[in-house]
Amino acid sequence: MAIRNAASDVAAAIAVMDHAKTACARLGPLDRPMTRAEIEHRARVIAAVISASQKLQQLRDRARSLESALERYRSRRIGLAA
Repeated sequence: MAIRNAASDVAAAIAVMDHAKTACARLGPLDRPMTRAEIEHRARVIAAVISASQKLQQLRDRARSLESALERYRSRRIGLAA
């Protein structure tokens, strides 16, 4: 993942999660019958939430990996300077 894309990816994932939160609040209760369109809408919302959560987790993992790589680089640079 390129650094310049990371910020837009994070913003997009957060926007999806915010939209999903609003959409989930508007979903009807599960204890009443639903039309096919309502069932399909619910499935799309759930799929979007899962996808956004996975993308956010990937971004968190990538950030941890980059922090670790940066720390190793700094340690190595200090070791070479000594």
